Amino acid sequence: MITKKFKFSSHTALGVAILLMGTSHSAFSHTRLEIPTVAEGVRVTNNVVIGHSCGEGKNTIASTVVFPDGIDSTVKVNGAQSAEPIESYVSNYGNLYQKILDHSVFQFENEKKDANGNVVGFWVKGGKMPEGYTVYLPFRAGAMFIEPASCAKSVKVVLGIADICRVTPISGFKDGVLETWTPAVGSKYDGVGLGGYDSPATLTVMRDLVNNPMDASCGDGVDVEIIPSAAQLDRDMPIINTNGTQYWPKP
Repeated sequence: MITKKFKFSSHTALGVAILLMGTSHSAFSHTRLEIPTVAEGVRVTNNVVIGHSCGEGKNTIASTVVFPDGIDSTVKVNGAQSAEPIESYVSNYGNLYQKILDHSVFQFENEKKDANGNVVGFWVKGGKMPEGYTVYLPFRAGAMFIEPASCAKSVKVVLGIADICRVTPISGFKDGVLETWTPAVGSKYDGVGLGGYDSPATLTVMRDLVNNPMDASCGDGVDVEIIPSAAQLDRDMPIINTNGTQYWPKP
């Protein structure tokens, strides 16, 4: 067997190292879900991945996550807003998400629930993620079932997320203080001009065309999006302590 030896200059080695570091970092350069696409009818353990902090010398000290509640959520079909309710496309939407307890980075966490006790998000705080690190926030996504009579070939759930580096009132939101990964729907948490503006994390459920085939009249089918309303984000984005006081943003 012939073994070939390759000689790299220090500049070449450094370039390769930087490339590998850049590739690794860019995989989750924004706050995203570890598993962004899942199959219909499958329950998965997933993670919100915080890809970076608010800049050099900044620490992420808290994060808040909101899932659309499906009540007053915006429904889009092939990118156009639809008047149809989410029930026209999803058979079991509601209470599909559950936080998985994890104190590896953040000491405190809790789920956000609506008036009916359905989980619509979660928050974590009491920790520190320096710039250059990545943090995983685990949660469970229940099995979603696409309405058989619909022409939906996929359903994309759009999340609202804020990664917080300093606790301020809404008037104090600026770069270096937080990163907002929310849809631009006119809420207090749109984060206009901030890193992450109108670049939310999403979870797409793909229709099981074997066990839940579309009618022939559907053709190629349609792509559906569920987006939280401004009213829901204004209500559910804040971090409320278990004693009822508001931690973030400062009132």
